[in-house]
Amino acid sequence: MQNKLQHIKEFIKKHKTLFIVLTVLKLLLKIGIVLYFVCKVNDVAAQSTNKILRQGNKEYKNQKYNNATESYSKALQKEPKDVRAHFNQGDALFQLNELDKAKESYTNAAKLSTNTDIQAKCFYNIGNAYYKQEKWEESAKAYKTSLKLNPKDADAKYNLMMALSKIKKKREKKERRRKKKRKRQQKRSTEKDQQKGYKMNKTNKDKIKKTNKVKDNNQKSNLDK
Repeated sequence: MQNKLQHIKEFIKKHKTLFIVLTVLKLLLKIGIVLYFVCKVNDVAAQSTNKILRQGNKEYKNQKYNNATESYSKALQKEPKDVRAHFNQGDALFQLNELDKAKESYTNAAKLSTNTDIQAKCFYNIGNAYYKQEKWEESAKAYKTSLKLNPKDADAKYNLMMALSKIKKKREKKERRRKKKRKRQQKRSTEKDQQKGYKMNKTNKDKIKKTNKVKDNNQKSNLDK
């Protein structure tokens, strides 16, 4: 028994490098098998997500926006960082006039994406949502961000011009109101001053009348004498 053990030890010692190589190969094989199954699972999940997204897109095209949002939500449950699902969810919510939620979906898509064109589209749509809410300043800011990412976007340029026009009209309207308010205040102040002056004049006349009466009494008194 001892001789067999001795022979085995000598064999391992002679072929030490071979054993090391076999051990490494065995380890790599195990890692490869694990990676294969992980990729397989991810591939199945991706195929499932793509299928759900296609279903959502079909529903969106048929103007079934509520159904589309449900499909996109399912896709996001499987792939929370899927840019397409976030972006398309924003489109469906926009059509449902759920503008705050739509802006949130576009913002998530912009954060997750590394593609500047997609980011530009996200901010363009955010600008549209703000515009629809009549929040002109926020809308203009979003369009400007979109144009920084994609300076050639003609639609963003046009919408920015429209938003700036709305801002200008809003400021002009505010200025007109301010001027009208100032005029009303000035008018009230003038009327008060005029009323005050009238009272003062009336008081002076009363004093004059009283003085005349006193003088008349003195004169009558003098005549009586």
